[in-house]
Amino acid sequence: MGTSRNPGMLAVTAGVALAVLFALLGVTGVLDARIGFGMAVIALVVSALIYIFYSRADAVEKTGYGALLFIIAIAFIIPLLIVNQQQAQATQASAQYQLTLQRGAALFATYCASCHGFQGNGKAGPKLNNNDSVNKLTTNDLSRIISAGVPNPDDLTKFSMPAWSEAFGGPLTDDDIAYLVALIRSSDPQYRATNNLGDVNGFSYVLGTLTDPTQIAQYEEDKKGGSKPPLTQFTDLSTLTTVHMDAEDAATTSTANWGWVAQEATSGQTSDIIVKAGTTIIFGNKSSAPHNVFSGNGTPDGKFGDPNIIPANSTQTFTVTLTAPGEYPFYCGIHPAMVGWITVVP
Repeated sequence: MGTSRNPGMLAVTAGVALAVLFALLGVTGVLDARIGFGMAVIALVVSALIYIFYSRADAVEKTGYGALLFIIAIAFIIPLLIVNQQQAQATQASAQYQLTLQRGAALFATYCASCHGFQGNGKAGPKLNNNDSVNKLTTNDLSRIISAGVPNPDDLTKFSMPAWSEAFGGPLTDDDIAYLVALIRSSDPQYRATNNLGDVNGFSYVLGTLTDPTQIAQYEEDKKGGSKPPLTQFTDLSTLTTVHMDAEDAATTSTANWGWVAQEATSGQTSDIIVKAGTTIIFGNKSSAPHNVFSGNGTPDGKFGDPNIIPANSTQTFTVTLTAPGEYPFYCGIHPAMVGWITVVP
C-alpha cells in the first residue's frame, strides 16, 4: 500500500508563491506596501496551518479546519481591503485639494496679485499670505468679503476693494471664490494642522500659473519682499533736501479714492520718488479723509517710527529724515490702497 502525499505541501508551495507575489506588489507600489506585506503574511500563515492540519487531522477534521481557515483568511483580508479603500479615498481627496489650490492660485494671479502681490505678501491691498488678522476670519467671512467687496468707510458709495462675485456684477463664480478662500486658508499653518491638510501653502503654486515674463519677474520680486514699481514710474528728486508728500483726493472714482503726491514733482502726480540720503520727507494731508503713514510693503517695518494720524485738510504733518540708502515703501494704515515708494541713494 503506497504512502499518500500530504496535500498541505501544495498549500505551503502555493502560500510561499503568493507571499512572494504580494511582497513584490507591495515593494513596487502596485499595492500599498502595508497591504502587500499583510497579504504575504496571511498567505504564509494560512498555508502553514493547512499543512499542519492535513498532517494530523482525519477527514472530518480536515473539512472543519478547512472551513475555519477560510473564515480566518477572510477575517484578515476584509480589514486590509477596508484600509486600502480608505487610503485610496484619502489620496483622491488630497489630489482634489491640491487641484483646488492650483485653481485658486491661477485665479489669484489673474485677479488679485496686482493689489496683494504675487506672493500674497501685500501691496496696495493687505497681506493675505499667513496674515494673523486674516487667519482669524472664518471661511464665511472670507467668502463674503471677496464676493461683495469692501466699502470705503469714509465714502460708502465707493469701494476699497470691488465686489468679485457674479451676483454683484463681478467676474467670479461661487466655485471660483471657494478656490480663492481655500488658497488663503492654506497659508495658515494652524488651519492646515487642524484640518489635516498637509504642509502645502497654496501660494507656492502661483508661479506655475504664470506665462507672462513680466509677471514672472514681478513674482520673483515679491518673493524677495519687493513689489517695487518699475523705474519709469519714479520721479528723481535727488537734488532736493526736503520733499513734501501730501495725501490728496483722487481725480477718478477708482478703488483708490486718495493718493500720495510728491508736491515737488513736476512731471505729473507721483508717489514714487528717488531722493538722496539725508532728505527730509514731510507727510501732509490735503484730502477729505484722515490718514497715517506706515513704512513697509503692506506690513509695517518700523522705519518711520510710530505713525501719527493726520486729520483731513489739516496743517499737521508727519516728518521723517531718511539718512540710510535703501528702499522705503510706505502706505496709509487706514486706507491700504494708498501706497508709495521712496528709493534713497547715496
